[in-house]
Amino acid sequence: MSGALGMFVALIADQITKNIAESNLEYFNRVDLFSWFFGFRYVHNEGIGFGMLDFLPIEFIYSLSAGISLVILVLAIIYKNVLTKYENLFLGFIIGGALGNNIDRIRFGYVVDFLEFPYWPVFNLADTFIVIGAALLLFSFYRRERIASKSRNIE
Repeated sequence: MSGALGMFVALIADQITKNIAESNLEYFNRVDLFSWFFGFRYVHNEGIGFGMLDFLPIEFIYSLSAGISLVILVLAIIYKNVLTKYENLFLGFIIGGALGNNIDRIRFGYVVDFLEFPYWPVFNLADTFIVIGAALLLFSFYRRERIASKSRNIE
């Protein structure tokens, strides 16, 4: 249940904010929110993850993105009962973010990005959910292994 919740929260938040950005921001013009530190800039991302691989053919980007998403989804189904409810939530964030970006690729041929920090590629909430979900999942695995290691040392 928590995985589905994470997926839907990530997907809905991503799609709503992208719609707001498209409706209210002029393409490529920056709107400062916190002076030079953070702002909005509506751009089209034809690559994967922060604009990487945008030089590759769009068909390859679609295939790679769909393939990665499918692998993550299959792993989530296989390991659902092994993961804690929080790990399932974090995995749901990753899947929801991937779905959000894949929906854009299917609908528009690019991903809508609009969040901008200096010296970092423009990104969106889907990217944020993917990165935070992956970081929390890795931290949880590390923590779980550390606890298991300590209990093995006690025995």
